[in-house]
Amino acid sequence: MKTFAVSKVRLDAGGRITAVLWGPVDTEQNDWAAPAVEASVSEAVNAIRAGASVLALFPSTHGPVPDRQFVVADYDGGRATIVMAGPASHEREVHDMDRLT
Repeated sequence: MKTFAVSKVRLDAGGRITAVLWGPVDTEQNDWAAPAVEASVSEAVNAIRAGASVLALFPSTHGPVPDRQFVVADYDGGRATIVMAGPASHEREVHDMDRLT
């Protein structure tokens, strides 16, 4: 199974993710398998639907920390985005991630 990490997000006015800075990770080496690139959220949606694991990286004093997994959420008549799996977590929500400009 492929694993991707998202280090930054772009949000729309409603707070939904529209783009990500992400890349594949080597889970054995705990490092990027390729440089991170900007992509539309639909690419992350497609990866999750194909069985990939997509993790959020949160800023910390020691660099980015992987913490929560993304899942697909449908809204507005069949449009899709990604959201954090599970219940809300203090300082580990989409709004706590670094932003794409």
